[in-house]
Amino acid sequence: MLTQFTTGTTRAPLATEAELDALGLLMVEDEAVVSDAPTYRPEAAGGLLLVGLLLLAPKQPKEKTR
Repeated sequence: MLTQFTTGTTRAPLATEAELDALGLLMVEDEAVVSDAPTYRPEAAGGLLLVGLLLLAPKQPKEKTR
């Protein structure tokens, strides 16, 4: 009765090679590419700050004419 059970286990793979490759690509790619969600871009904030400071900067004084 006990001889009908084998001690060796052979499991079928849960995912194919193509599925494992696709999963690996999803783990490496940027989140915005996968989910179309906006991501933080610090260079955009720096550009906006630069434009704001240029707009608020005082203008050159004009020379008075007599």
